[in-house]
Amino acid sequence: MDKAKRSYFLPSKLVTLFDRECTKGGYVRERVVAAAIANFLKASPVDRHEMFVYLDQLMTGGKGKK
Repeated sequence: MDKAKRSYFLPSKLVTLFDRECTKGGYVRERVVAAAIANFLKASPVDRHEMFVYLDQLMTGGKGKK
């Protein structure tokens, strides 16, 4: 069976930081991800767009696309 292809990837630096912040705050990683997904699904299309723009800025180091 083929693996599902992803249209994005998260750098290991971001994943490591996420793990560290979850541990520091005493949160369970899976629950944080579930809450984020639920928040995304409940958001309006405009809010979802803003979330993707913010993620893109994180991934590109704050540089806007030209």
